[in-house]
Amino acid sequence: MEEKKDIGLSYLRQLDMNPPKESKLLYFQFSAKYGETTGRKMLTDLYRKIREFEENPEYLREFYEMKNESLDKALLFNGGYQADNYRQICNWIVENHDVFGKEILDAGCECGIMSCFLGMAFPESHITAVDRSPNAIKAAKELADRLDVHNITFINTDVTNLPGQKYDTVFAMRLLQENCEINNVMSGYNMLKAEAADFAENIHDFAKKLTGLVAEDGYLVSAERCDVDPVFLGWIQKLNECGLAGVPECYREMVCEEMENQGRIQVFVARNSGMEDADEVYRFWCACQIVHTELAKNSQYTGWYADMELQNFGKELLNGFILQDSAGNNLLTYSLWSHKEFPDFLLLYQAMSDEHILSLYQASSKDDIIRQIEDLKREYVQAGTVAKPLTFEDGVLKI
Repeated sequence: MEEKKDIGLSYLRQLDMNPPKESKLLYFQFSAKYGETTGRKMLTDLYRKIREFEENPEYLREFYEMKNESLDKALLFNGGYQADNYRQICNWIVENHDVFGKEILDAGCECGIMSCFLGMAFPESHITAVDRSPNAIKAAKELADRLDVHNITFINTDVTNLPGQKYDTVFAMRLLQENCEINNVMSGYNMLKAEAADFAENIHDFAKKLTGLVAEDGYLVSAERCDVDPVFLGWIQKLNECGLAGVPECYREMVCEEMENQGRIQVFVARNSGMEDADEVYRFWCACQIVHTELAKNSQYTGWYADMELQNFGKELLNGFILQDSAGNNLLTYSLWSHKEFPDFLLLYQAMSDEHILSLYQASSKDDIIRQIEDLKREYVQAGTVAKPLTFEDGVLKI
């Protein structure tokens, strides 16, 4: 059998992109390129800018301008954090070439890495590459010249400000975090569908403008750095609401190496062919979640699998509280539920930060579990935090 070609890896080599395995090696790469003093200062300044996210509302714009002030600087930094993302996305594009038409929009092209790959992969197509960072567009043009790619038009603007032209394919990679407020989407420990609905509402204006660029029967190719979580659910639900139905056979979850860490990319394709039944969208999300079989063990579920099980099988809230600090920020939650299908079982849900656990118990242990929950609540209150009881109305947990 012929070995499958790694087109993405070949492209990284063409870019002279050598992703480091550890963060400290990125410093060495910058030092080798620019000299130790200048290189280390460059990288330190970029990290310092990222840490301004709480006090500087312009930090992200300034970060991209700083990172893209030269093409080589952008390639070095992106190589450290996104090289494996690029490699896998490029391979996916080749495998799913049928969803790329004659007119392709790269929405948020950054320094042009994906724009240029699209230009080379589809030489008969025209690529419109858009980014709101002037330095990113400058670097992208330089990369296109370096690679001798000539079927790309670069535009310095926000993608939501484009005129009414329609594109056969809109390619959108990692746009949600930078165009929407998603930090608080999952901090309320609400039910899965309620959290997804909150995000869908938050993303409404951006989604309407982005999907409005897709031609009739055209495609939106979305590649977002997230888990199979409420953000992903809310996003695909909003795309469906905007008339873009999912193309399940093109879906891919990519686990990408990012130096010492791993990131997950959800690649989702939607076609401008009219919306499908909303329940089908949720079933698709559940099917994606069920793939994570290692998250379901015996009588306990973890991560977003736990939230899915609670959403699907939690019936009546028997007892529960949410813990808050003095500023009203949610810290953790406990809740006990009856089971929709099996009255002899109870569901105990616990969540703190990214750790979510759902455990199955015999209904005969109800009084003991409620006593433990109440004892736990008193301990937290005595420690100086605030515990507020939960109620459940119309599919939404309320304080």
